Amino acid sequence: MSFYRSWIGGTGDLVKKYTSSIKDDVEIAEEVVRVMKGHVAHLVEIGSIPKEAGERIIKALEEVDASELLKEEFEDVHEALEKWLIDKLGEEIGGWVGLGRSRNDHVAAAIRLAALRKAERLREEASRLRCALAKRALEYADCPMPSFTHFQPAQVITFGHYLLAIDELLAEFLHILRGVGDLLNRSPLGAGPAGGVRTPLDRRRLAELVGFKEVVENALYASGSRFFALALASAVVSFLAELSRAVDDFIRWNSPVVGYVNSPDSHVSTSSIMPHKRNLVTLEVLRARIAEALGHFAAMSALVMKVGMGYSLDLQEATRHLWAVLNIATEGMAVFRDFIENMAFNCEKSRKDAEAYFTTSSDTAEDEALKGVPFRKAYFQLASAIKAGTARLLTINEALKRPVYGSANPEEVKRAASRRLALCRPKPL
Repeated sequence: MSFYRSWIGGTGDLVKKYTSSIKDDVEIAEEVVRVMKGHVAHLVEIGSIPKEAGERIIKALEEVDASELLKEEFEDVHEALEKWLIDKLGEEIGGWVGLGRSRNDHVAAAIRLAALRKAERLREEASRLRCALAKRALEYADCPMPSFTHFQPAQVITFGHYLLAIDELLAEFLHILRGVGDLLNRSPLGAGPAGGVRTPLDRRRLAELVGFKEVVENALYASGSRFFALALASAVVSFLAELSRAVDDFIRWNSPVVGYVNSPDSHVSTSSIMPHKRNLVTLEVLRARIAEALGHFAAMSALVMKVGMGYSLDLQEATRHLWAVLNIATEGMAVFRDFIENMAFNCEKSRKDAEAYFTTSSDTAEDEALKGVPFRKAYFQLASAIKAGTARLLTINEALKRPVYGSANPEEVKRAASRRLALCRPKPL
């Protein structure tokens, strides 16, 4: 059944199924009902529809099962909801819900609200992951390891310091999410299809009724823009791309050739023919899905960029890529957190590597410079000694005692991890 299109007379199932977004609308069904309730309540407030009719519609909306609206015979959930109301209440009552609105402003509102809900889940997962990282960072604050630049052993750090680097990424991600959240929390309602509506809506009051904090002023932009969705997806994909670097480290370190990571049994699988294998399959899948998220963002951007200012059905196709990006990120962070909570790090092996591969060389050169030798002269003298096999380097413990804020000094790591953990403790009732 095609409700809005019925006056045209088209009945082709192929076209109807091809253009329908009903399968994707599971992501916004609850928000569509919420938006409609606020809209009808406001129509009653301003006297644009009979009070009794509005009250009956709102009562029906409180009873509707949003999942029941997701039937394939409709173009989208908006059409399905309006048809459901008319079937339930009759055209004389249900027919009022089309006043002062368009699918364009209502779908934009529902997408924004659903995106806010999903962004909140992302914030929750990111906060849980930060707590897990801080806990393990404190545990491994004294565990020396080589850092890697160009995938060559570089300056000695500790595994706790490494974990706090991931935590810093999450802190910046949460900072960006707050800003994007403010962008999402602006109502397009009342914008109509492109230029506003004749019904005398108070757009700020309507935003308040639905739960938005602000209003998107320009009606054309409010209904037709998807910048808010691109901004959210961009922030999430940028975070995932950076997180993937740590994911890749753990996959490498899980190899017995490196031997730094002992992965939890729940995160590994073996080969169908080589029974000795312990493949870190969860993080391999996460790495792949992060790449997939980048693809979703590219597709989303490409779909939006060729649509003129105003709504086209291309934008419907773009939205599913937003949900894919957010779902990949939320699920992936939960999996990564479980891995961090349950993995073990081989500090004995990482210390041996840090000692074997001259990871205190920069500290030794700095130490000589601080005693009065020009740094570049100390650098070249030490390089020659390393090449000749006669270098006398600072020990791991000596090198790690760097005095600067944010360094890999175990005491600095402990302070930073403890500050983070203090935020993770439940607040007293």
